[in-house]
Amino acid sequence: MGGMHGFGPVEPEADEPVFHDPWEGRVFGLSLVAGVTGLVRGSGRPRIEAMPPGDYLAASYYERWARSLEAGLVETGTLTGAEIDARAATAGAAPTRSEATSPDMVALVPGFLNTPQPTSGAPAAGAFAPGDRVTVRRMAPERHHRCPRYLRGVTGTVAAVPGGWPHAGEKEPEAVYTVRFANADLWGDDAEPGTLCIDLWERYLE
Repeated sequence: MGGMHGFGPVEPEADEPVFHDPWEGRVFGLSLVAGVTGLVRGSGRPRIEAMPPGDYLAASYYERWARSLEAGLVETGTLTGAEIDARAATAGAAPTRSEATSPDMVALVPGFLNTPQPTSGAPAAGAFAPGDRVTVRRMAPERHHRCPRYLRGVTGTVAAVPGGWPHAGEKEPEAVYTVRFANADLWGDDAEPGTLCIDLWERYLE
């Protein structure tokens, strides 16, 4: 939601299951295997946030995952939209998991899940250093972004420079900064004491 306000409080579900329906688990599994095997590339988040706003708001969490998976398969040329529709129409006749999934593919998944992910990005020249005061730009990006609305216009302090990562849809790494914000600056004088640290690409800062 990009940090949007006005959607009411989050209502936790008591004893909420991991998946509410079997199809949600299948979408999760398909997304994981497709990423591990290279059938889709890159993060699924930009594809989710590219959904038309009305469709996004009407969709459930794993419906958005399914849309992202379908878009990713089409982007890489793995399947066409027509082929996906044809397979969905005949899903009842599809083979079982044990018949359709090779042991080699199954073995890839735990290896992927147990592989530590990098916490440092690629070297990237940046304009800011730890200790610098920076202000988040007031902006309304049209493309995919990772800058919550509640940060825009707020000033914080660069706490660390973990390296560079490509912005969504781009290939070259851009400097990313861990910026520390006082809770009171974000939420007002009645906020709980403390700070919030969040990683932000350089393009969001001035």
